Amino acid sequence: MDRVLSALRDEIKNRARIYRHLYRELSAELGEQRALSVLKRAIYRRGREKGRQLARKIGGQDPRKLADAFVEGKEGVDVFGHQIVRVDDREALLRLNECPLVEAWKEMELPPEQIRTMCDLACQVDFGKFEAAGYRLRFECRIADGGSSCDLLASRPAPGI
Repeated sequence: MDRVLSALRDEIKNRARIYRHLYRELSAELGEQRALSVLKRAIYRRGREKGRQLARKIGGQDPRKLADAFVEGKEGVDVFGHQIVRVDDREALLRLNECPLVEAWKEMELPPEQIRTMCDLACQVDFGKFEAAGYRLRFECRIADGGSSCDLLASRPAPGI
């Protein structure tokens, strides 16, 4: 199982390096802000695809089912260290205790502000996923910002919103 975990971690680190190279090339062509905008939209759209699948799986706005889906199937192959912190009828506080993406960017010797920018890009997949599944998402803290974990607060929208 260690080989599987190591291979998975390496693939996620590869994704981090791809994000960095895409951003660098697009920035050279379009400028930093346009590059960020284009990449964020594309990554967000992929998240929405995943979110529609998640919505079908959990069958409606149920924070407990959302939390269970967050950790489901991760036993033995969880390179992000998924954890449910708390759940009630309105929201779920979910945690990632590790981030191979940030590890890769540090290995690339990116300065902290560039690591935060890369994380801003990468986490668009999370926003797309949770929003398409019917939740508002807010990061309470992020490893890329110096936190010890990434804490994701997924909340059901208020009625009428």
